[in-house]
Amino acid sequence: MDAGLKHQLSNLTDREKVKFNRQLLIYLLFLVVSIIFWYLNALSKEYTTIINYPVKYEDFPKGKVLVSDLPEKLEIKVKGFGFTILRSKLTSYIKPIILPINIFRLDIQRKDNQYIYYLLSRYTKEWIGNQLGSELQLVSLLPDTLFFKFTDVIDKKIPVQLVSKLHFAKQFMQNGKILIQPDSIVVSGPQVILDTLKVISTYKLELKGIKDTITKEVNLFPIPKISYNKKNVSITIPAVKYTEMVLNIPIESVNVPDSLKLKTFPAYISLSCWVGISDYDKMTPFMFRASVDYKILKNNPSNKVKINLTKIPPMVINITYHPKSVEYIIEK
Repeated sequence: MDAGLKHQLSNLTDREKVKFNRQLLIYLLFLVVSIIFWYLNALSKEYTTIINYPVKYEDFPKGKVLVSDLPEKLEIKVKGFGFTILRSKLTSYIKPIILPINIFRLDIQRKDNQYIYYLLSRYTKEWIGNQLGSELQLVSLLPDTLFFKFTDVIDKKIPVQLVSKLHFAKQFMQNGKILIQPDSIVVSGPQVILDTLKVISTYKLELKGIKDTITKEVNLFPIPKISYNKKNVSITIPAVKYTEMVLNIPIESVNVPDSLKLKTFPAYISLSCWVGISDYDKMTPFMFRASVDYKILKNNPSNKVKINLTKIPPMVINITYHPKSVEYIIEK
């Protein structure tokens, strides 16, 4: 609103302002009604236009899997009344065109020592036209040819891998290996993909405050163009209350020639770990192995040698030990 009009309105009386607002409202009402009638009149006319229709492909040839990309939409030129065209445009994403490929005639073309199948629009025009309904006339389709690259389906047994983020309650720990049932599944798909597929992963399993053995069903993560004989697996996570244990582990010498003797100072390491209460009484120092390697000293002489833990029982976690390296002497 410009400054002059604002000035004129400011000088109007209250009655004049009410009269002006009423006239403005009536004008706007007639304007809206005129636009609606114009729009309705336009929609009652016949038009030829293009609708980009989403398409869903189904029923590929048995024993074959698609390895090429297909257009997600078809450019369909149609003729019909404005109301029908508008309705089709609004509902196309809810109700896409369905193309069951196996019912159509597929022609074959040889290219680079491979067979490419193709489907001409003249074979699909009537099928698509029926899905559009009797109120729309299908004029043309783009692309006029759909190309399909298939490969044979093969089966392969592949292990399942759990993807997880597990948090145990205070004073609780995992008690042994996580059980996956089944631990492998049969997958089907193109050989070029299966040859590189080493594991089938689950969706990420996140659990907090674990303080008892838990069994969960976890879905397998899908892979495009690959089908599974199972969609989920059973995961069992064993849990147990733990306590801390401290052991003195003797240090062994490895790779020492028979003519020599390697002694370390000290001769033991002090090892701390968490162990389940049910396994506490079973633990002995000989379930662990700490060693020093003569070969390392021979190739890189130094005043101290590093200690390696080469044997650890599966029922313990959170292992710490000291010293990490020790002094030594070599005797003949």
